[in-house]
Amino acid sequence: MSNFADEPIHVTIPGSPADPRSVRVPPGVVAHHGPELHPDDVTVVEGIRVTSLARTLVDLAEVMTREELRTAFLRARAKGMLDIAAVEAAYGRVEWRPSLAMLREVMDEFTG
Repeated sequence: MSNFADEPIHVTIPGSPADPRSVRVPPGVVAHHGPELHPDDVTVVEGIRVTSLARTLVDLAEVMTREELRTAFLRARAKGMLDIAAVEAAYGRVEWRPSLAMLREVMDEFTG
């Protein structure tokens, strides 16, 4: 099992990486550039702006297998935190990604 303390921290910075005003990130941080997130895709936890659970589940599809993603959905549901309508909305706002078909299959398991 991975030790999360050894994993890099991923942050999203609105804008283009070609922007000369881009922020330099410290070691251990991986910066991803993209459009500003929709207000429903962010929340504040202990004063830190983070992606919502729904957006996080959408983003996890890029780095997880189908079974790992299904487990993440199951854990969220078991904790009473899975809002499939919010996941559907976040899914609808995200740009095209290769993982969307797999994400759709997992989402469909949790609807209806």
